Amino acid sequence: MAKKITQKRLYNIALYYLSRYEATTQKVREILQRRLIKASLQGEEIPTQAQDWIENIIKEMLHLGYIDNNRYAENTFRRLSETGKSIRSISYKLKQAGIDDETLSQLISEQEKSSTELDLASALKLVKKRKLGIYRPESIRQQYAQKDLAILGRAGFSYEIAQKALRGEED
Repeated sequence: MAKKITQKRLYNIALYYLSRYEATTQKVREILQRRLIKASLQGEEIPTQAQDWIENIIKEMLHLGYIDNNRYAENTFRRLSETGKSIRSISYKLKQAGIDDETLSQLISEQEKSSTELDLASALKLVKKRKLGIYRPESIRQQYAQKDLAILGRAGFSYEIAQKALRGEED
């Protein structure tokens, strides 16, 4: 038999999740909502004030600093750009996580480089990591040129950025 849904229980669920993962307010809300759905599917009665509890828990977590959307956005942006993700790809992922457009544009503008330079640097990292373009042996480089372009295109890079990265140009 599942434990009864109480405000304290939902608080502990959120606290446990946040002790393991960094999350946005949207993600914590989804976690708690899923827990309510799971409990109702198991035949448990959900208190009518459960939605209010969730909002109060999120406010408390924000107040304590356990949830910080800006911190999440900065860390995710840095982590993904270091692994060779495009600005477009990173923006999509952050929007899915519940980061608003204003925070996202501010984050991109805070970078010391322009978005084109950031994209080129990320594309170069991906080219090196996947051994594309100039990192392929000279004998088969031309044979794989279209495939390499397609890989970078699917990663969210523009044609011009992909061409420069495959040639190894660093602007």
